[in-house]
Parts: sequence; structure tokens; C-alpha cells
Amino acid sequence: MKNTLTVLIIVDGSDRIRAAGASIARALTDRKVVVMDAADFAATDLLPVHACFIGCEKPHPSGFGELERVLKGINLAGRPCGLFSLASPQAIEYLRAIVRDADFRLNPAPFLAEKSGDAGAWVADTLGRR
Repeated sequence: MKNTLTVLIIVDGSDRIRAAGASIARALTDRKVVVMDAADFAATDLLPVHACFIGCEKPHPSGFGELERVLKGINLAGRPCGLFSLASPQAIEYLRAIVRDADFRLNPAPFLAEKSGDAGAWVADTLGRR
């Protein structure tokens, strides 16, 4: 049986970020993908995850409290992570700050859905498949 890798996509709950998360999910056809609102996040959701994508429209979304808390106290060293927003550099800087302590293998280039278009190449780059 083929080992299926699990990818978690965490969104802030806004329709536009959910749509950006869905475009990332479409690029992950060979993975088990879970798209989740940050407000529904629990620490145990990270246990089976091989890669993570986190997106928000604006900095400090109301549902990110538990995610912030967990990422400050967990070591996810080496797991790929990509950050995404619509076009907000402030949102990306906020996301960089909350993932810093988790020690992800962070793609230095964020996906800005309103500027970048197709997520496929960015997802491949984040996962190290290029």
C-alpha cells in the first residue's frame, strides 16, 4: 500500500482565503489534503501532517489564537510550510512571525493569490518537488 502524505491547509475563514486554500489543495492531487478554518484547529491536528500551508487575509485574524499558541511550543523541523494571502505583505509578515518558533522548512516566497495566479508551481517549490 502506498504511503499517502497528509497536508494541512489552515485558513482564516474568509471566503477569499478559503478560495486560495482550495487552489492550493487542487495542486496536491497526490496527497491527502485537509482544509481547516483556524478557529477549528486543535494541536492534535498537526500530528499526522507532513506539510502545512497557512493563509490569512489580514494580520491577527480572530481565529488564530490556538494556532499561534501551539506553534510557539512545537518543533516541526524539516516539515515544509508555505504561507499565503491575497496580496497583503503585512499578513505574510504576521504569518512568518507565528511559524518562526516551529522551525518549519519555510518557503521564503509566499503565495499571493491576487498577484500570483496558479498555485501549482509554488506548491511544488514549497514541497521541494522541483
